[in-house]
Amino acid sequence: MSSTNRDNIAAMGARLEHVRSYYESLNTGDAGAVARHFTQDAVHYYTRRDPHVGARAIAENAALAVRHLNARWTLEHAVEGPDEVAIEWSMAFDHPRDGRRLLDRGAEFLAFRGGLICEVRAYYNERGGDLQGFDHAARGHTTLP
Repeated sequence: MSSTNRDNIAAMGARLEHVRSYYESLNTGDAGAVARHFTQDAVHYYTRRDPHVGARAIAENAALAVRHLNARWTLEHAVEGPDEVAIEWSMAFDHPRDGRRLLDRGAEFLAFRGGLICEVRAYYNERGGDLQGFDHAARGHTTLP
C-alpha cells in the first residue's frame, strides 16, 4: 500500500480500521485471526463461485489461499460509510499449476453488524483484473515486477 493510501486509510473510523485489521490477518494464513473479524453467520459472496457461509468457512478459505497459492492481499483504497466499507484490493498469488506470480484486483462492499463484518460482496475479474488505461503504479497500487 502506498504511503498516500495508508495515510488516507489511517484517517478513517472504526469500521475501516476493522477492515484494515482483517486484511492484515488475511496475510498471516491464521484462520482464527481472520474469523474474529466476522459475525458467526457472515456470508462472503463472490462473482465466480458459491458463497462461503460462516466466519470459520470464510477464514478457512483465506488460509487455504495463503498455504497453497502464497496469496498476499493489499488494501489499495477504501471508503467508509455508516454501516459498510467499500474497498479496492489486489491479491498476488502463485498460479497453482505453473507457479507464475499473478495479480488479481477487485472491489468489495463489507457490511457490519455489532462492530463485525456480516457480509462481503466481492466483485473481481479473476486472472488479470487491471483496469484498462489506468496507471495502477502511478496511483500507488500494487503491481508485479
